[in-house]
Amino acid sequence: MINNEIFYLFAIISVGYILGNIKVRGFSLDVTAMLIVALIAGHFGMVISDAFQYFGLAIFIYAVGLQSGPGFFDTIKHEGLKLNLIATALLVLLFVIIFGFGYFFEMPKTIIDGIFTGALTSVPALAAALEIKHTPTTSVIFGLVYPFGIVATVLFIRLLPVLFRVDLQKEVEEYESSQKVRFPDIYTRNFRITNENFRNTEIKKSKIESMTSTVIERMTSDGAIDHTTEDVSLSFGDVIRVAGTEEQLANLSIVLGQEIGEEHEFQDNMIVLRLLTTSKEIVGKKIGMIKELKSLRAVITKVRRAGIDIPAYPSLTLRLGDKLYVVAPNAYGEKVTKLIGNDLLKYPAADFLPISLGVVFGILLGSIPLYIPGVGDIKLSFVGGILITALILGRLGRVGPIVWNLSPHSTTLLKTLGQLIFIATLGTNAGKYLVESLENNGILPIILALGALILSLGLITFICRKIFKMNFLDILGLLSGAMTSTPSLTMANNMTKTDYPSIAYAAVYPLGLVLVIVLAQLGMKIM
Repeated sequence: MINNEIFYLFAIISVGYILGNIKVRGFSLDVTAMLIVALIAGHFGMVISDAFQYFGLAIFIYAVGLQSGPGFFDTIKHEGLKLNLIATALLVLLFVIIFGFGYFFEMPKTIIDGIFTGALTSVPALAAALEIKHTPTTSVIFGLVYPFGIVATVLFIRLLPVLFRVDLQKEVEEYESSQKVRFPDIYTRNFRITNENFRNTEIKKSKIESMTSTVIERMTSDGAIDHTTEDVSLSFGDVIRVAGTEEQLANLSIVLGQEIGEEHEFQDNMIVLRLLTTSKEIVGKKIGMIKELKSLRAVITKVRRAGIDIPAYPSLTLRLGDKLYVVAPNAYGEKVTKLIGNDLLKYPAADFLPISLGVVFGILLGSIPLYIPGVGDIKLSFVGGILITALILGRLGRVGPIVWNLSPHSTTLLKTLGQLIFIATLGTNAGKYLVESLENNGILPIILALGALILSLGLITFICRKIFKMNFLDILGLLSGAMTSTPSLTMANNMTKTDYPSIAYAAVYPLGLVLVIVLAQLGMKIM
């Protein structure tokens, strides 16, 4: 009964978790401890089958992709080119160092490619290299370097903040502040329309909102306001309350006229509600598509997401957990609350259809061959397909009746369970060949791999930090994504106690995966 893979799995997780939480002068091995325990267990015959590894990897990557999807596309839009150029430089530098020293020591290219793919701990890259020249030598060297590559990369990520004397808590605060610069706080102001153009010209509320990117939430008019129409006209002398950024409100004052104080009382019996988006009926929908808001005369004035204010544009897609600021008639307060949800506990915590469908789509996508001139057909692989699928689904939010977003509790459970299973299985499978590979090949391949890793990672980190002045959370995510290293991402997230490194990780991972495969095949073709 003891000779059981389930027993091995949870025994390794338990011992690794205990050791990883032991702190000496504030330093802990964290997830590295579990990897070391798994390597030792694998050496002594406690091996867990690969099926567990792929299962853990699938649910971990899928959860990371869903959570990172919206931020991934924003990052690509603003910093994607820079991040991917740096990731390319890192991988090319690693390739040049390993192959340069490999040829200096007169190693066969089959051994050098094993060192390169092992240092990156990339099974897809190894598979791609073996498609060019199938030889057991490359696989053996890969198996020798692989466990040291895992531990070295994860440990290097763990030590980077110490080496560069970085306060990670301060980096988190600066990261959040930079997000606020991109997404300024939203305020409300009262305006009296004194622009003479409003006397004789019919100007609709929607036109002003479109011109100034603001949201008009309340109004007082000398005439009767027709609430049965979707769009009302603004008139000279009307008083309106508007939500927008400081810049938007300043521009609006030029269009409308006089800004008045907060003391103005609106005689409209409206209340302001602060509600969490938890209803499955609206999660993943664009604000403009929620018709019930119009019938209830409710206006979403701003959305607060991950600590930042976002203007409530009609095209904005609502996500689970968004905090909405809603102005609605007092009589409809309960109905508006029911529509939005405002209770995370009522959100389906175990809706497995989006999870299973997403993983299936991802595996299918990863199996589709892509032709690259000069290289041939390559595949995104198991991991790449799931990640890209999850990023897209996380961005979409919903497709028809299927809501892809998961509750925060479900996302955390999937990520934690997936990473623990993955690392435990990975370590045992690498550990079983560790001593044998050392005896047969010596330590030169290991020294070359570790030296190249430390040099390339250290140099790129120095450039990112000292020249590009990048936030350390982005650096950690960038390095992990370029190396396509899931354990490194786990370490980065655990160190920072946030998921912010996952954004940069997801931004460079697809290119990193493709480039690693191309370089591995190129290594077999050159010389």
